[in-house]
Amino acid sequence: MTDVQLEQNQEEKKWARRAHISTLLTYPMALLPFPFYFSSLGAMVYPFVMWLSRTKSSYSAKQSLEAMYLQALLSLGYFGFGTKFGEDRVLLVFSYVLMAFLHVIFLGIAIYRTTIGKPHHYPFSFFPLLFSSHQTKENWNELKKKFEDKVEFSEYKSQMEKLDTYRLSTEKDSKSLTDVGLQGLCNEYLHSLSDLRVKLAEDPLAYRKAKQFLNYFPETVSKILNQYIRVNQNTNTPEADKRKSELNSLLSEVIKTTEQVRNKLKADETLNLDVEITAMKKNIEFGGY
Repeated sequence: MTDVQLEQNQEEKKWARRAHISTLLTYPMALLPFPFYFSSLGAMVYPFVMWLSRTKSSYSAKQSLEAMYLQALLSLGYFGFGTKFGEDRVLLVFSYVLMAFLHVIFLGIAIYRTTIGKPHHYPFSFFPLLFSSHQTKENWNELKKKFEDKVEFSEYKSQMEKLDTYRLSTEKDSKSLTDVGLQGLCNEYLHSLSDLRVKLAEDPLAYRKAKQFLNYFPETVSKILNQYIRVNQNTNTPEADKRKSELNSLLSEVIKTTEQVRNKLKADETLNLDVEITAMKKNIEFGGY
């Protein structure tokens, strides 16, 4: 991983942690002259603003949604207990302390997982599903109008659907990795891939320049990762260490290429990935994948 990539990865994890930690604003806001559950709901503003300010497909933005969900749960809990036990001070204090205790437990888990770069979801979380479905659901009829050639549109649609399939497959496989470093690389690759996916949805005609990447890299990464998981059940052997090093190198190169494609598409520059694909094929052959 390059220094720039490492810095970006650390920045994403830092903002993700901030989003979760911001839910602690619930308690100083209790000093305001409003009902406690109302102050708790007001603490949702910070993760919401963070979600608005971050790239919607980024790790930090998704974790901001989770922080919003946790804050909504807290507000609902405090409102429910406040309504139920408003006239019984003992039960009210006990229920509020219980909510605060559960809050700290959930928050501690979230901070740990975001520190190591893992995606975190609170129990029964539904906010990310609502937003992600809104982001990734295309109106194919509208997109079709941007293509003069129906065959090209069909190819575009097919490639976008395959990209989603490989992305989900890679996300699933990355969760099976026991090495934190490799899992961080996979998350970084998935973030870049998601940003590229958003760009191709916003500007479908940019697909023409991204064809070379789409035809090779997503499927190749998915296959390599799947094979790596199959052959590395025992992580304490020299062979496993060798495979880990090879996969680290391959993923770093793919991340670099994905960023290159994304940046060139944004700058409306031409793309030629012959050198990158040839190098990747040689590395794959050398590694015996």
